Formats: sequence, C-alpha cells, structure tokens
Amino acid sequence: MRFHPEFHLKDLSGRLHWPHRPGVHADVIAHYHSATEDAEVAKATIYVSAVTAIVLLVVLAGISFGQEVMHWLGAD
Repeated sequence: MRFHPEFHLKDLSGRLHWPHRPGVHADVIAHYHSATEDAEVAKATIYVSAVTAIVLLVVLAGISFGQEVMHWLGAD
C-alpha cells in the first residue's frame, strides 16, 4: 500500500484529537464543539466502556467456569 505524497500525520492527528487542532495548511477551518456535544461524546464513551467491561467480565467468567467444569469432570 502506498501513501499519497501529501499525506501528513499531523493533519490526521488534528482530525482525531479534541479540540481539533488546525493543521499545517491555512485552508483548514478549525471548529470547536459546544459543551452539550462534548457531554454527548462523554456519555457515549462511558457507555461503550461500560458495555466493553461487562462483555469482558462475562467472557472471563465463562472461561473460568469452563475450567472448573473440566476439573470436575476429571479432564486434566
């Protein structure tokens, strides 16, 4: 895969980080988010983190329970 010669990581990181940093180029328009938009993003982040943690705990509990069942059945 080849990258475009005008591909700059600073421009890409400016798109990902909040508040958006203006890039190297002068034609980039930086915009800032309102407090309500930031609050919505924070709520979504917390929700996704909580769901991820619950799924991880369920998977780990399943693995642990499976190991105990194998122990009870006498399979080493």
